[in-house]
Parts: sequence; structure tokens; C-alpha cells
Amino acid sequence: MFKRKTISTFSEIELKIMGMRMTEVYRIVCKGDLSELSMYYERYTGKKDEYDLIKSASCSTEAILELLNRCNIAKWDGFFGKNPIGVRDGYMFNFTAQIDGETVRASGSNNYPKNYREFRDEIIRLLNEQTDVARDLYCIFA
Repeated sequence: MFKRKTISTFSEIELKIMGMRMTEVYRIVCKGDLSELSMYYERYTGKKDEYDLIKSASCSTEAILELLNRCNIAKWDGFFGKNPIGVRDGYMFNFTAQIDGETVRASGSNNYPKNYREFRDEIIRLLNEQTDVARDLYCIFA
């Protein structure tokens, strides 16, 4: 179990969201003052899982640390959310983070830890914000 309340460092974070037809993988890798955010689609080729890069962006590591602490990611460690009775469709997730030299793990099926949606939505927003700017600049200068 993760013992610290405030996160001061991380090396890598992965959030995998699995649905009936698609698996999205979000990765955040700390590279000093900047962190690299990536979104992949995972697909099975018959022999192994392969990842297709969809989007990537960079963000300040300080902003990611602030997000981790705001969402109380440390409290997610050990979370296992069983699928609610009667829910037949939806999403499963796996979360793994290397934080302050320890591993935080959480998983669930249609059942999420507190602040999960805030964390997921902010990662998607950061990816979309930078991707949209890059696409718009390409359209202007192309």
C-alpha cells in the first residue's frame, strides 16, 4: 500500500480503458521538467498486443504532479471496483503508476475510485488541447 499522502515524484503512469470494441491506453512519462503524454489504441494482431499512437503532447511535470495530488491518486492504491449488479455493458480500467519509488495499482469494471473521471478528463483535455493547436497550425500553414 502506498503510504505517503502527497506525491512529489513519478516516473511513469498508465491508464488503460477497455470497452467491448476498443482499448485506449494513456501514458505519462516524466522527462525532467516536462512530461510526455501519449494516447494509444491497443489491438491484438493474433500473436501479441500492439499499440498505435493516436496523440501525444508534452506538459509541465509540475502540472501533472498537481493533478495527481488534486485527484488523490495515492488513495487509489489497492482499489478493485467490482462490476455493479445488473450492469451488462461499459468500461473496465487498469491503472498503474510509479510514484515516489512505489507502485500504485487500481482496477475496476464500471466502478471507479474517487476523482477517476476528473483525472481521465484532464489527461484527455491536455492531449486534445495541444493536438488541436498543432492541427490548426498545420491547416493555416499547409
